[in-house]
Amino acid sequence: MPRRGENIFKRKDGRWEARYIHHYENGKAKYRYLYGATYMEAKAKRLEEQSKMENCPIPSARKLTTFEALAGLWLSDIKIKVKESTYTRYYRIVQSYLFPIFKNQLLSKIDSGFLKGLTEQLLSEGGIKKAPLSPKTVSDILCVLKAIFQYGRNHDYPCPDPGQLRYPQKKSKSIKILTEKNRIELERLLLNAEDTTSLGILFTMFTGVRIGELCGLRWEDIDFHNLTVCVSRTIERIADLNPQTTSKTKIVISEPKTESSIRVIPLPEFLAEYLLGRKCDPECYLLTGNRKHTEPHQFYIRYQRYLEQHGIENYTFHALRHTFATRCVEIGFDTKSLSEILGHSDINTTLSVYVHPSLQQKKVQMERLTPHMLRDE
Repeated sequence: MPRRGENIFKRKDGRWEARYIHHYENGKAKYRYLYGATYMEAKAKRLEEQSKMENCPIPSARKLTTFEALAGLWLSDIKIKVKESTYTRYYRIVQSYLFPIFKNQLLSKIDSGFLKGLTEQLLSEGGIKKAPLSPKTVSDILCVLKAIFQYGRNHDYPCPDPGQLRYPQKKSKSIKILTEKNRIELERLLLNAEDTTSLGILFTMFTGVRIGELCGLRWEDIDFHNLTVCVSRTIERIADLNPQTTSKTKIVISEPKTESSIRVIPLPEFLAEYLLGRKCDPECYLLTGNRKHTEPHQFYIRYQRYLEQHGIENYTFHALRHTFATRCVEIGFDTKSLSEILGHSDINTTLSVYVHPSLQQKKVQMERLTPHMLRDE
C-alpha cells in the first residue's frame, strides 16, 4: 500500500505511476514518470533509476534500500526469465510470507543472527494467518529469500549472507499406488467405456503423463503412424496479478515445467488402437472431443466421481503416474528410458520419488539370494 509522500499513484487505467525528481531547471524540479503493473513494481523501477543518477551515489542510496524495494527489483528482473506460473508463485511467496517479516526493514539492518532462527519461526508462526507451515512450504520461502539476497549482493546491496539460512528437514510424503486388484478392475472398466473421462484415465495409466499435460493434449499430438504422443503443453490455473481484472485466477496454457518435460512418448499398440477408434479433429482436445479445453481441477473431480461410481478405492490422480512408474520398473524398464518418458531431468528423482516396489516384488528380488548349491542345476 502506498504511503503519504511517496509520489506513487494508481492510474485510472489500472497501472501504477511513480514520480521522481530527475533534475532542476531554474530552481524548479523536473519530474520523470515510471509505470508498473503493481505498486511494488513501479517503486522498484523508480529505485533503480534513482540509483543511476549522478546526484544519488549508489553506495549511500543502497544503504537506505528496504527489503521491499529490493524484492521488487528482483521480481521485475526475474519476470522475463521464468514462466508466468513460476513468477506468480514467487510473487505470492514474497507478498504472503516475506513482507510480513521484512517489508520495511533496511537491508543493512537485517541481522544474520535472525536468519538462523527464521526457519523455526516460519515452521511455527509463518504467513499472514500466523499458522504453522509445512517443511516443504518453508523450503520454498527460503529459496526465494536466498535468491533475493543473492541478487542484492550481486548488485552491491548490503544484504546478509544467504548461507546463513537453514533449511528444514523434509518429511517424505508417502504416495499410495493402486493395488494390483484395483488396477486390473479399473483397466477392465476403462477398456469397455467410451467416454472421455475413461479415455483420460486409461491414457495416464499407460503413459504416466501429469494431469496438466493430459488436459493440454490435442489429437494432433498423437502420431498414429509411429505410435507416439508428443507432450508439448500443459494447462494450469494460476493467480491473476493483472490490476485491471476482477478475477483472482486465470487459466494459462504453456510449455511443461522443464525442458525435459517436453518429450515424445511411445504408445503401447493396444492404446493406439483404442485411441484410433475415438479419434477427433486434430485441433480438438482429448478430454473434451472439441476445441474447448478442460482444466486440471475439473478433470480431477471427474476422476474422483468415476472411482466412486464404480466402487473403486479412492486414489489421487497423481497416484496413476506413480503406479505407472512402479509397474515399468517391475517389468524391467531401464531407468534412463523411464526417466525420459516421465519427463524427469534427473534419474534419481525417478527412482527415489516415483518407484514404489510392492511386497511381492521385494520377495521376488529376495529369492535371488538363494545359495548357489541350492539352485536348480
